[in-house]
Amino acid sequence: MNLRGWIPVRIDWRASGPRVEWMLLGKERLLDPFFHQTLQRQMMKPFHQLFRRETGLEEMEAWTEAEPGAPLKGIVYHMSRCGSTLIGRQLGAIERNIVASEPAPIDDALQLSQKHPGLGRAQQVRWLRAMASALGQRRNGEDALYLKTDCWHVHDLELMREAFPQTPWIFLYRDPVEVMISQARAPASWTVPAIVHPQRLRMEMSDWNPRELDVYRARALAKICASGLRAVRHTEGGLLVNYNQLPEAMYGRLLTHFNLRNEDLATMQKAALQNAKSPGERFSKDARQKQATAGERLRSVVAEHLLPVYMQLEAERAARMEAAGMQVSA
Repeated sequence: MNLRGWIPVRIDWRASGPRVEWMLLGKERLLDPFFHQTLQRQMMKPFHQLFRRETGLEEMEAWTEAEPGAPLKGIVYHMSRCGSTLIGRQLGAIERNIVASEPAPIDDALQLSQKHPGLGRAQQVRWLRAMASALGQRRNGEDALYLKTDCWHVHDLELMREAFPQTPWIFLYRDPVEVMISQARAPASWTVPAIVHPQRLRMEMSDWNPRELDVYRARALAKICASGLRAVRHTEGGLLVNYNQLPEAMYGRLLTHFNLRNEDLATMQKAALQNAKSPGERFSKDARQKQATAGERLRSVVAEHLLPVYMQLEAERAARMEAAGMQVSA
């Protein structure tokens, strides 16, 4: 079996069991803001409508053992709408890096034990490693893979750490008023239980009330932040980063945390000038504008559900920076 040039698209559950679907990507790099955007562009080509491949998970594991991908050098966990796409774009601007931004196959691999209750933990860890290796296949001589997760994957950090015990990671967060404003303007898919089950967010179906979507979002975000805080307190290799430290944080402590080089600075600085989600547009900071448009209802919801854990994150970050002899300012 030769899967050189192919990339996993998803794990599809059939009556016979899970199957990995693949797409031929050839030498093309993952340069879109999100993994699914690259796949959507590829699907516009008639070739991909006609030629697809699929394998079992065992075959994927065997292939990546024979042809290992670039090593996973960093994982970005995040609160959502807090600059993780910017970090991904900066990392992806460096040609030797592969950046998989919220790839569905990783989410599928993290859910294997839920869909296959008899699956052993050790086997799931091996398949998770194999999936990352498949995403990190060297297409142009790359030597590092970076993974930007979906926001709820911080709940799976223990499993991820078991699979990648030496990989440094960060938890990125932002002033909750600004995050909630962004979610109000363009709600994420996870705010709809039919798309992302509440259990993935550590919520219950009964928590979702169509008349109070803002409360559901706030409580889900608070749980994400709480998992990030708990992880950095009890798991090695982590770093807390506030959105207000970007993009400058990439040129300092994160440079060494993510095994980057001084010669990468100019490339990352140039990438930071563009809007991360709309690369054709110039980046402009919007925190002040978001704060100015926040209404009384939103601020009340934030104060009740999100502000306490945000303040704990800030206190933890400040204590860690002080211990490292660094200034806490943005």
